[in-house]
Amino acid sequence: MTDWRDPDVVNAEYLAFIKLLHVMGGLYIWEYVTTFGFEWSVITRKRKYRWTIWLYSGCRLSALTAIVVIFIGFNVTKPINCEAWLVCVFLFAYTAFLFASALIILRIYAIWDRNLHITALAVVAWLTNAAFYLHNIIMSRSVWNPESPGCVVLYTDRSRENVIVTLVTDMVQLVLMLWGLVRYGNAGTFNGLWRLLYNQGLLWLVIVTVAEIPPTVFIVLNLNDPLNLMFQTPELIIMSIGATRIYRALADYGLMTEFNVVSER
Repeated sequence: MTDWRDPDVVNAEYLAFIKLLHVMGGLYIWEYVTTFGFEWSVITRKRKYRWTIWLYSGCRLSALTAIVVIFIGFNVTKPINCEAWLVCVFLFAYTAFLFASALIILRIYAIWDRNLHITALAVVAWLTNAAFYLHNIIMSRSVWNPESPGCVVLYTDRSRENVIVTLVTDMVQLVLMLWGLVRYGNAGTFNGLWRLLYNQGLLWLVIVTVAEIPPTVFIVLNLNDPLNLMFQTPELIIMSIGATRIYRALADYGLMTEFNVVSER
């Protein structure tokens, strides 16, 4: 039976963790560069400006910054302030998560026809997430490891409640969104835009399940520090890519609708 606390096993897991970080980080950088045309079309006014673009761009930029900071901490060869480094990683990563969740809340607000009770429940879930994120930033600890060399995150099991709460609150938002869409389907208006939103809601459910369940399972098991961290960066990248791709798809649908209206005139 594997001793997950054995130093050799922990070192091997850390190596695998760092390799996975670089692969997933490279994937996100490729995603960002190849889809920057969307922001550029808004900047050049080829696409209609909507204020929600700030949430979209905030999610993308925060995730990109978090990845760059992560790369710095695991690739420098001279000692750095690892405490400040980890705070920056968490700050930008959690900001990306909150922007992604905010995009979902806006959909809930629209789908439920601006129902204040439903929207308030979604916002409370969002604020709960933000509070746990802030707590995790305060509790984070990291030190310089001269053998690596690089920063090593300590007490990773302290993120357990934070990871679990993220999964629960995102599921609450998903239920609210899908419930609202099903209501329209039952009312006989489930076509066109609503069908697109429903399909995107199902896609978001898959994204949240794939991205958030693995880190939750491993941090509950608490086998060792690298395994506790292993799937948290992939979670950030999957959630950021998923949320922003869904946003672009809906924006493109709106643009196509505008073109259709113009062509019919």
